[in-house]
Amino acid sequence: MKKVCEQFRRGNINNLSPATQALINPPLGNDLVIIADAFVELQEARHAADYDASEFFTRPDVLANIALVDQAFDAWKKARHTPNANVFLAALLLNKQWRPGG
Repeated sequence: MKKVCEQFRRGNINNLSPATQALINPPLGNDLVIIADAFVELQEARHAADYDASEFFTRPDVLANIALVDQAFDAWKKARHTPNANVFLAALLLNKQWRPGG
């Protein structure tokens, strides 16, 4: 999932797998970029919280992460009925199968 989101967060369809590129209707859409970016940022924060005993989160850090979640949900409300949102969800589900050699 993270690899797909890393591809989408750049907002450039050339970063996507060939199978995903074939289904995307340019432009990608800022809302999907916001969602993908939030996923990557929040997953990295979760990994730091779970696996890095030296990591310390301040209240402002946590509130910023909560705001990022809110932004992602707001973006999804706008993007969820678009054809590219369906491709995004399919790419999350089928990432391994859609990669070259997958």
